[in-house]
Amino acid sequence: MHGAPELALITGASGFLGARLVRAALAAGLAVRASYRPGDDPRLLDALGAGVERRPCDLADPAATAELCRGCALVLHAAALVSFRPADYARQLQVNVEGTRALLEAARRAGVRRFLYTSTVNTLGIPPAGSVGDELTPFNWGPHRLGYMDSKRAAEEAVLEAAARGALDALAVLPGTMFGPGDVNLNAGSYILQASRRLLLAAPPGGTSVVHVDDVAAGHLAALRLGRSGERYVLGGENLPYRALFTLIAEELGVPPPALTLPRGLLAAAGAAFRLAESLGLPLPASPGVLAAGAAELFYSSEKARRELGYRFRPAREGIRDAIAWYRAEGVIA
Repeated sequence: MHGAPELALITGASGFLGARLVRAALAAGLAVRASYRPGDDPRLLDALGAGVERRPCDLADPAATAELCRGCALVLHAAALVSFRPADYARQLQVNVEGTRALLEAARRAGVRRFLYTSTVNTLGIPPAGSVGDELTPFNWGPHRLGYMDSKRAAEEAVLEAAARGALDALAVLPGTMFGPGDVNLNAGSYILQASRRLLLAAPPGGTSVVHVDDVAAGHLAALRLGRSGERYVLGGENLPYRALFTLIAEELGVPPPALTLPRGLLAAAGAAFRLAESLGLPLPASPGVLAAGAAELFYSSEKARRELGYRFRPAREGIRDAIAWYRAEGVIA
């Protein structure tokens, strides 16, 4: 007779990727304990029915975090504070880094069999111009002081260090820019919203790796089965300049594409002006680091995940199309 299915804790389960991870884990035959911050909107979980154990939990609460891990064989840690606002820097270190450390310790004490951390390709460095990065591309975001990059990198290092010292069987996956159904917080979906309002008039000169959220979710499950402890795996997709990405979005929406690409020199000059304003304590519409990110070609290879995990990704257009269909069904866009 087969035993009971393994129990998988999924943090950040009310969010875009988290809810798709719950769906994928259930389809893989796992029992799921879905955790999210108290007060978060659970509507994506509502759509999955009653077969999911829900555990609202603040990871800053040690007793609650210990109880959250109790009985779990697997942890998929997808919870994070995603922000590029300088004002959120300290809070991101607390939530993303200290929250991950607390969960690692709780998982260790609970005897969790495997711990999978959802990192990001932003924990890799900006590849040299004209090249494609991978898991070995050195981190070089430090001078830009972006809380998301810095905190996710530090949290990922904590996970891999726990694996290196034998505290846990732990590894990390590094998704690219995700599109698909359920982007409730308008992360990459903000591009779709702006394009629907005909506000994407120009594209930054950089680019990004575009991937369907369900391919990333499938990559997580493959990493749980096949990934090596202490390793990191890029779960990316099509590497597209922003102008090509914005054009795909415009085509799927039936609106005009951006008319031009902003010159890199213009973004560099704006970054210098923003740094001066920052030093004078003046309010900024965006941080200098965000401008640097917009100018960078953040292209990465998923070859390691393909080779070791059997990872595959579909064309970028499919994720964009599915995201637009979901936003229309939700009444977010016409």
